Amino acid sequence: MAALAVFALTKPAEAGSGTQSVWLQPTRDLYPHRAAICLQSYTQRADPPGVILSLQSEVEQFSHYRYTLQRDSSPTGSPHDSRDGSIEVTFDADQPRSQQIVVTIEAVSLWGRRSSPFSITIAYHPRAVYAAAHQSSPSWIIVEASDLSLCGTRVDDWVVENSWPESRAYARKRWGDLVKALRGDHERAKAIAHDLVRSLEPHSGIPSSRMQDLPAFEQLARAEAGLDHVWCSNYAEIFSAACNEVGIAARKIDMQYLWSSEAKTGLEIAEAHRTTEIFDRGLDRWVWMDLTFDILGAELCGEMVNLAEMVEALHDKRRIQHLTFVEYDPIRGIESEVPAQRSRHLKDLLRFFRTDQRYQYTRRVRS
Repeated sequence: MAALAVFALTKPAEAGSGTQSVWLQPTRDLYPHRAAICLQSYTQRADPPGVILSLQSEVEQFSHYRYTLQRDSSPTGSPHDSRDGSIEVTFDADQPRSQQIVVTIEAVSLWGRRSSPFSITIAYHPRAVYAAAHQSSPSWIIVEASDLSLCGTRVDDWVVENSWPESRAYARKRWGDLVKALRGDHERAKAIAHDLVRSLEPHSGIPSSRMQDLPAFEQLARAEAGLDHVWCSNYAEIFSAACNEVGIAARKIDMQYLWSSEAKTGLEIAEAHRTTEIFDRGLDRWVWMDLTFDILGAELCGEMVNLAEMVEALHDKRRIQHLTFVEYDPIRGIESEVPAQRSRHLKDLLRFFRTDQRYQYTRRVRS
């Protein structure tokens, strides 16, 4: 599943060169964490030489940043506050030697709670340093070390469902007490999944076209009333809506490889399916769950995994030996940890979650 692990950004080759540059980029944007602090951008300064750091924070009830600067071997300076997320780092252009500044930053909440400190080390090497070695070079500002990554997407960017007062009220009435006493978003999501699987499994089947246009909880009511059936898309719609309305970030992932379409017939080389992931704030990671198969999570070497990690392990002869599914039995009302190779769903999982499947994630576009 290399396609899920990395993206390759290709730069067109120059005419006649016979080669092209391919940049390897991790898919961290598909699986963001909640970043206490990340770097939105660097803005270079010319006079004096330096850089302006632009920060972003997902700390709850964020107030401001507190930071210190340490220049070369001098003592660390007094702390400063930044409320707009900008920190200016400048160097002495008249000095012929290299210089270094260490910036240490914390995010501070409205009630005074501080994040763990992050640091970034920035160096300035003037032209004189290179000239002394008989090398023609411009001056360079170099980020030599950093705990801070460039900001990617946010967890909330991937929650695309609209919330309505009526649906929030329904979700809190039906699942609020159920999840209130539980610790951890995954445990809360599993409790909701138990209720939905028990209620909807007797109505599994091909739904009518009418279900496509209904909001998630109206689909749920129609199925529970015995007026319609549900399949993977309905399970995913209803489950993600239920989680999001009680404060558990959840998203849907669509799967299908439509190869071609002729007249009234389409050709799929990988069958369509819709699955889900929830974001567990305590684990700081996305967790794959699929109510269609009564699977409430997958573990790899004792750690809950996301969809991409599950698919990679599913098709790796060595890693599948360490892959375990959390399967729910709605008749007996119990969960079991089942090795993937002994799962009753293995054949269906291999049928849908293929290496040549296409996986479509949807996110909000920031204005």
